[in-house]
Amino acid sequence: MKRILVLGGGMGGVEAAISLTHQLKGDYQIDLISNRDFLYVYPASIWLTVGKRSLEDLSLPLPQLAEIHGFNFLLETVKGVRAKERIVLTSTQEHAYDYLIIALGGSKLRPKGVEHTLSICGSPMDGVQIQERFLGLVEQGTGKIACGFSGNPQDATAVRGGPVFEVLFNFDTYLREKGLRDRFELTFVSPSDAPGKRLGAGGLAQLQQLFQERSITTITGKKIKEFTACGVVFEDETQVDTDLTVFTPGMTGNPLLQQSDLPLTAAGFVTVDDTAQVEGFETCYAIGDSSYFEGPTWRARQGHLAEVMARTAAVNIAQQERGEAATASFREEINLLCIMDTGKEGVFVYRDEQREMAPRGAWARWAKLAWEKYYKLNKLGKVPRLL
Repeated sequence: MKRILVLGGGMGGVEAAISLTHQLKGDYQIDLISNRDFLYVYPASIWLTVGKRSLEDLSLPLPQLAEIHGFNFLLETVKGVRAKERIVLTSTQEHAYDYLIIALGGSKLRPKGVEHTLSICGSPMDGVQIQERFLGLVEQGTGKIACGFSGNPQDATAVRGGPVFEVLFNFDTYLREKGLRDRFELTFVSPSDAPGKRLGAGGLAQLQQLFQERSITTITGKKIKEFTACGVVFEDETQVDTDLTVFTPGMTGNPLLQQSDLPLTAAGFVTVDDTAQVEGFETCYAIGDSSYFEGPTWRARQGHLAEVMARTAAVNIAQQERGEAATASFREEINLLCIMDTGKEGVFVYRDEQREMAPRGAWARWAKLAWEKYYKLNKLGKVPRLL
């Protein structure tokens, strides 16, 4: 029996395991290894921060998904990968494999004082803590909140800013609904001169308009020296005082892969081609935040692209098993697609090589809410995949 290992229980990893069960018919063992026993629906976690969702609302049990879709789930922590030997080391044992899909996600840079911040793109418990801290300030009736993000100088794609914008706008909407907005200071900070520029001209214009309409202070283009328990200190020694700092640093590769024999970029991501195949390893694939691939300068690390890469890898493994070349590519499906929710309406952002758009309205928010329901039902096997 041939064995396929999928490392990581996030959106990309789960989609890879499901896609493999659809693509491969016969004597195959498909094992998904993850250090937590649930799939966390990160795109909807913005609503956790303002108490509109619970951790349970955003968690789909991996043992249940494995049973529904016909793969195996192993609750183990990956410790190392020896691709030349086709071996994965975990907290409990060694696993030999015939094919490997790496979907372990990335890590984050650690600017000075980052322990004084919380990230919506961090662990699920970070989102819970943001909620507790924010609602505590609401109960107190006043507060100073800063939200922001930064990138990685070694990799222009290693940034995730959209969820930060959403959290900030949802804070604003919640405070307005409670009649407390005038008692709170909301500030957006980023060392980038034009944070959000990969959204395109329309998306950037919508961002700037939202900041202006909601009286949110913006501090951009200034390097951050450090974070403290009291706020954000900039390189010029100016400071923003905060009671809560929500910040997502630039991304870097998963540290456990540093000791592997896989090809890595300077930022630590596994290099792949358009088939999601790791360079030099025909039976190894990397997807989502674990990977690096060439493409348009505006390309972004998003969950839907991780799923596209997952399906591409599964098709290619099936092709290889039929004795064919791995030719399936995700190149034509590279786009930037997101709905930036504000708590009252949304901005629908789409960008590819031919066009870009960023219309705004309440309908966009309803579309994101509908996507959340669809995503959960689809993964639970209750509705078919639409795209």
